[in-house]
Amino acid sequence: MENLVLFCKSYDRDMLRAKRLAESIKRYNTDSIPLYMCVPQKDLDSFKTCFEGMPCTFLTDEEILSESCRTYGQVPASYPQHLLQQLIKLEFWRMGKCRNYLWLDSDSYFIKAFSLSDFFAEEGVPYTIQHRSEDLFDFAATYDDAIIEKFQQLASRIARGFNRSGPQYNFGYAPLIWSCAVLQSLYEDYLSRNNESIYSLLITYPCEMQLYGEYLHYSNTIPIIPKSPLFKVYHYAEQFFRDQMAGENDHSLSGRYLGVVMQSNWASPRKFSRMRWVRQKIRKYRKRLKYFLNR
Repeated sequence: MENLVLFCKSYDRDMLRAKRLAESIKRYNTDSIPLYMCVPQKDLDSFKTCFEGMPCTFLTDEEILSESCRTYGQVPASYPQHLLQQLIKLEFWRMGKCRNYLWLDSDSYFIKAFSLSDFFAEEGVPYTIQHRSEDLFDFAATYDDAIIEKFQQLASRIARGFNRSGPQYNFGYAPLIWSCAVLQSLYEDYLSRNNESIYSLLITYPCEMQLYGEYLHYSNTIPIIPKSPLFKVYHYAEQFFRDQMAGENDHSLSGRYLGVVMQSNWASPRKFSRMRWVRQKIRKYRKRLKYFLNR
């Protein structure tokens, strides 16, 4: 069994982004860490054609979900699609491929050489991505303070669900290093004992990153050795263009990060144009509302 593998959940619309990720892994993966690409069965042939020559093992969503179904029964027919993606990431451990996995999104790519040592502390314990959202909050304070509010509400609710008080942590963003021992404990020591399924847990706490991190604090399954985000994440187009204007590029970012995430929810001309217009309107009317409330 591998100590660490790379895992990416993708689908047809993100196929070319996923290929860019795979190409960056092929170029920079100095320890030849295995890559698993998980796609819907209907997209499998297209991905295999697109990825020809790439060192990659394919899995299907259906293979992973079938393991979940053996444990929890059928996934509810009306289960939200975005939670289904989170479920697949959380349940990959059941495939028995590894002791830890670094899960990546299709819209990310490596920008420099990486090895096993980048993901483990000296004691051989995987790092836990855990920070205080400084980068995102700094951006949000200027562009849209509702971003801060939304995250804080969700993070606080999940922390309370696992009886933790104290500092508020952000356990994202992908790529994330997850321990299979932690996820197995979530099943055996929490869900089974409370007669609950992973399906309902995700409905209650709809954020796989915060769910993993808060459960780790709750269970102490492995030592927590915090690590700041491994990749530079551009959540919004404005962040990207601000950095571009400041002279940032893949070369300069490689001094601080292993890779870059260009979130696909804005990284296309049509989506960017529409979302930028919407955010401008929101900021405009929020400022007007604050002005009248403070008069």
